[in-house]
Amino acid sequence: MFNGHKKTIMISLMALLLVLTAMTVFDATPSFGQQPAIKVLKVGRIPYLDPRKMVNDHQKILQYLKKELGIEDARLVLTPNYDELNKFLKEGQIDIAWHGTLNYPQARMTTGAKTILMPKRFNKTSYQGMIVVRSDSNINTIADLKGKSFAFVDKKSASGYFFPKMLMLENNIDPDKDISRVEYMKKHDNILYNVLYKKFDAGAVYDDARELLKNDEQRAQIKILAKTAEILNEPIMVRSGLDPEFEKKIVDAFLKLNKDNPETANVIEHLGNVESFVVAADKDYDEIVTLTQKYQKIFEEESHDTKEVKINSSICPTDATTENGVK
Repeated sequence: MFNGHKKTIMISLMALLLVLTAMTVFDATPSFGQQPAIKVLKVGRIPYLDPRKMVNDHQKILQYLKKELGIEDARLVLTPNYDELNKFLKEGQIDIAWHGTLNYPQARMTTGAKTILMPKRFNKTSYQGMIVVRSDSNINTIADLKGKSFAFVDKKSASGYFFPKMLMLENNIDPDKDISRVEYMKKHDNILYNVLYKKFDAGAVYDDARELLKNDEQRAQIKILAKTAEILNEPIMVRSGLDPEFEKKIVDAFLKLNKDNPETANVIEHLGNVESFVVAADKDYDEIVTLTQKYQKIFEEESHDTKEVKINSSICPTDATTENGVK
């Protein structure tokens, strides 16, 4: 009888052990929707500069993130265009996307990602586009552009195309009908020099673009005809499903970066005039979503339809200031 009782106790203990083991395995398994801890952070961008240069320019911030987040590695992932960047973001092939303001609405609609940060440049989180003409021209209002020649940057540029075209349409000038000749110059300094040397009557550039000219004498020959609405700097987004605590660590790491801090200034020195980062949210970009819906036809125009004009090197100096590639 004692042996039978002992046998029953042993069976009960073995059953309890099996239950405890099963509970341990269950607790170690991530719940639905929970992501395993990140060991390698993947940061996605499009190559707005030579890819090799971009890889080199991002080495310091990647090493910084690796250290701040306590992970094995941080890597830059370059995608050929924003559609691919959105695909990578949606599929979890990247954890962070340094996105573009004009392309944000599509990312917001299709990826499930959210905005957490934006860069600050020239002590601002936004910039403007502007329409420029020669100072000695007889063009004094947007209405005076009718019948004139006009140079845009390209159809991917917020300040060099999208916002100036909206501004012209709001003032009853349709560039597709009312302008005698429209060309796409690809770079903001190309626009300035072609207006300066009377190759075009007017052009669209970003608000600080006149600094790309060589000297004050040249700058004095270019006047601002009109400025666009403010354009928010580009959003930095994180993929859906990222652990909230890890997301907070990412935000905190970026907020420590500042060009005025000797300990972090070198981390951001090659990131396109970035001075620091600020917290941002999807609601900050509601206006750009509204604008792209209102002007959907402009927004959806394919960038490969733009015709690049061959620039005479004697007009546009080869040592012009490098642009940051995001305007």
